[in-house]
Amino acid sequence: MYTLLIVDDEPIITDGLYEVFQSLKDLELDVYKAYSGDEAIELLKKTRIDIVLTDIRMPGMSGLQLMEQIYRQWPKCRVIFLTGYNEFDYIYTAIQYEGVSYILKTEGYGKVIEAVENAVEEIEKSFRLDALLQEAEKQVDAAKELLRGNFLNGVVKGRFYKNEINQHQFDELGIKLSASNDIIMLVGRLDNVPKGIPYSEKNRRIYSVSLVAGEFFSPSVNYIYFTDENSYLIWLIQPGEGLDIADDSSWQECLTFVKGNIELIQKSCMESTQTSVSFALDDSPADWLELPDRFNTLKMVLNYRFGQDSVMLLTGRGIIKEDLKDTQEKANEKLSTNRLQFEILAETLEYGKKEDFFSLMNELTENLRTVRSMHNIVALEQYSSIALVLLSYINRWNIIEKVAFKIGIHKLMRVDEHESWDDAVNYLYSLGSILFEIQEQEQEERAQDVIGFIQKHINDNIHIQDELTLIRLAELVHFNPSYLSRLFKQVVGMNISDYIGDIRVKKAKQMLENPNTKISSVAEALGYGTATNFTRFFKKMTNMTPQEYRDFVNAKLKDTP
Repeated sequence: MYTLLIVDDEPIITDGLYEVFQSLKDLELDVYKAYSGDEAIELLKKTRIDIVLTDIRMPGMSGLQLMEQIYRQWPKCRVIFLTGYNEFDYIYTAIQYEGVSYILKTEGYGKVIEAVENAVEEIEKSFRLDALLQEAEKQVDAAKELLRGNFLNGVVKGRFYKNEINQHQFDELGIKLSASNDIIMLVGRLDNVPKGIPYSEKNRRIYSVSLVAGEFFSPSVNYIYFTDENSYLIWLIQPGEGLDIADDSSWQECLTFVKGNIELIQKSCMESTQTSVSFALDDSPADWLELPDRFNTLKMVLNYRFGQDSVMLLTGRGIIKEDLKDTQEKANEKLSTNRLQFEILAETLEYGKKEDFFSLMNELTENLRTVRSMHNIVALEQYSSIALVLLSYINRWNIIEKVAFKIGIHKLMRVDEHESWDDAVNYLYSLGSILFEIQEQEQEERAQDVIGFIQKHINDNIHIQDELTLIRLAELVHFNPSYLSRLFKQVVGMNISDYIGDIRVKKAKQMLENPNTKISSVAEALGYGTATNFTRFFKKMTNMTPQEYRDFVNAKLKDTP
């Protein structure tokens, strides 16, 4: 829906055009009117205006002065000037601006409607973003490094499915690795970063490490480097040119090369920039989908300290094999403790994405159902992680009583309340379904409450025109006008303007049925400035003038025995 503002100091012109555009349902315009430039400015301060149809010569603020104010506030607005034959100098000045057109006042409503339709079409074209996309293409290279980092972080955090990690995506982002082959991961961490160091200085040190590593790795191996939000330095590595990536010996040669150079990188970083760096190198190639687990393990390796030495070079996950016994058990049973998956689960619940929520739940719990021992610590972690997602949602939205009415909430954080993991998973599914059911009910109730409030306000203030504008109604419920308009139509089944029209017609008929009520009094009670405006509205809605309707009602009463 687009907003149209009609501005003219002659009420007969403003009101006439307002009624014409109010009746054009195909254009889906939210129409406003103002009788001066100053009044128009007040509206422009309250909401976005897409099209302004204005007289070019008005007392006080002229159309040209208004246009300048419009472009300061809403530079994408289209301006259409209504002008007379002898105002060419004004028009010549106006058409120097982009998005400005004009029509003669003598050309009639048809030409005015056509001009507004053209303005709407221009706005629609601008949303196709052709020009913006062309400009964006020029800047893709500058943004590619950022996009590449975001994508690779998503890979090591488990944000993508297998089909999303493909060669086309790699080529688009300039990732010079094979998406169909395994990968070796190297993770680094700065050790001697003082507390309170400026962000720019920390990044300078990180960047210097990446440059040093590049000197030692290129061109013997293929790799890509990036950092995550916690400033871990990450390299993903494959054998270099001339090595058969399908041959195990090529991978062993690649690992040996990287191991042999890491110590030199550490030494070079310390001597050139006084930066100490610890590294943890994976001991075998991994599939791209295995990288989240490998990354978490290598971070654990980096935090598995020995003695007082702060700088470490650790190669292989076996160094913490005993401590990772549960992780090995998890691998055998294929249980996921990837924190990011639980964050995504929470997002799908929060945003009401029911299908995505249960799809991810199925993925997370498919193997949990088959675990035999209720004392499996990894299974307990996985169950508790899902349970915390649900508990956090219940607390945040304060719906504990509504939930407890439908299911026993005491079982949520008590695994011993379930006879098996299959039982526990079924409970989580039932609770999830209840939460979505409550969510949908509350959304419907909130919508009904808002629309009910708007309907009451309209009924109570039908005689005050300023209280019935879409801008004013949106202000009352703290909505964007366009969003309120869509929600109202969704709930009530008609536009707000049509609803207001229906209320006015019903009230007008009730008042007209009293022969002692003057038509001018009816017009005033319904917010119309004059009886003429009211008569024009009533006839458009009922095909009868107010007097004809009154005569019709009186005739019926006389004929009634």
